[in-house]
Amino acid sequence: MLATATTKARLLFKRIGQLPYLRIPVIRFWNTYEHLKFVFYVKLNDTSNEWKAPVNPYWIYWIPPEYVEIMSGSSFDFIKYTGRIIDAPWDTDSKPIHEGRYYKRFENVFFNGVSWENINYYNEKIKRIRDGQRKRYLNADELLNKFDSYESLYDEFKSGEYKLQSELAVENKSTGLGDGGRALFPSLTDSTLMRHEIAVNIGRDGTLLRNDGRHRLALAVLAGLDEVPVRIVVRHSEWQQHRDEVARLIEEGIKNGITAEGIHEYVKEEYQKELENINMGIKHPDLKIIFGQYFKNI
Repeated sequence: MLATATTKARLLFKRIGQLPYLRIPVIRFWNTYEHLKFVFYVKLNDTSNEWKAPVNPYWIYWIPPEYVEIMSGSSFDFIKYTGRIIDAPWDTDSKPIHEGRYYKRFENVFFNGVSWENINYYNEKIKRIRDGQRKRYLNADELLNKFDSYESLYDEFKSGEYKLQSELAVENKSTGLGDGGRALFPSLTDSTLMRHEIAVNIGRDGTLLRNDGRHRLALAVLAGLDEVPVRIVVRHSEWQQHRDEVARLIEEGIKNGITAEGIHEYVKEEYQKELENINMGIKHPDLKIIFGQYFKNI
């Protein structure tokens, strides 16, 4: 019900935004709503007092896109679930990114030379718009602009360029309502621009699972980008327990006089058996950032 109401509200605001001079104010108003929603849920989901290792929903990780080879079977709302730590087997139902329909569509267009007009998805969307079944796009022109934006993104990625949401906001490159960008009162609201970065979840063994940003991630992989920025929405509780143990061992090592240069090896030796079953081991970006909390230059 809530998702349906949000979709209808987005379409209503898009219609209003078509009036002369109202597009930018409407987008900024919507982004203000998203900002307030994000801040509210981050505070609501804050359980930092229950865990030793810090959970900062605003952190951005620069990682190779191939680190996110799996899409999460359970897709969590990228705003409402930010910062949550969840038990249960939500991380077991997943499949490879390259088997996803978005990846295959882009592969057909950018690698196999298939035109958008010969992609079923494109024609289905056009038909729904013309039949009045609008769920995201008001008209065919808006849909075509979206496909044009994919081509522009791919070209940028091929040239090795990937811009943060904060950089895109400064350049006013938001493509439309619900795609991110600046809100009203930028000095107060720019702190949450990162909410539209590629969003991942982390499973119990440290596997990075794509949650949101499917188009950008697929384009980044196909374009061969070295790194992309991601943020974390949900962590599995077992993964957070691993993080807590690493934080505990770091503190133990510091008390025992272990230097910054030796702390990685100390934790690795003490936690060796468990690390063997962790994806990327001690080099996992969500573990490396814990070391950085204790040693700034590590």
